[in-house]
Amino acid sequence: MRASRLPRWLLGAACLVGAPAAALAQTGPVVPVQASRAPAAANAPAPPLAWSSLSAGQRRMLGPLQGQWNRLHPARQHRLAERALHWVSLPPRHQQQIRERLRRWAAMTPAERRQLRENARAFRNLTPAQRAKVSEAFRKFQSLPPDERRALRERWRRMTPEQRHRWAAEHSYRSGHAHPPARSDR
Repeated sequence: MRASRLPRWLLGAACLVGAPAAALAQTGPVVPVQASRAPAAANAPAPPLAWSSLSAGQRRMLGPLQGQWNRLHPARQHRLAERALHWVSLPPRHQQQIRERLRRWAAMTPAERRQLRENARAFRNLTPAQRAKVSEAFRKFQSLPPDERRALRERWRRMTPEQRHRWAAEHSYRSGHAHPPARSDR
């Protein structure tokens, strides 16, 4: 029974949370860091990567994480540095999107990050058809004017878990519904 609720719950969550960590989970070709910075062996722990050792392009792409850089695990520093080498080759608009996502990620609390990781894991475990439904709902949400998106998020935050579940159950298979119902207890 829980599995049948998951896609509806994710649909609502996807519409409201967005994908702030998508840039961190981005896959694609990885351009290696210079050999002098890479760990010597695959099993050896990676040494910390100093912010000052990054190229100007890497620092520009990873700028939102600068304040947290020294607290990141060295392996994560190396992965981000490698990805940043690829990101600098992307079109400026895409680079800006990645920096914005990194900015939002840097501003999250550990609990928010944990929840986002759990949501991403649950999304990956959906069937392709379920992922397509969630992605379409997110695209519809993103196409709303900013004021409507803010109002929708606020309404969703004020709902109890039961109200959210009820709304998701009522709207999971219908199209064209962009807003959850207003709370009836006001």
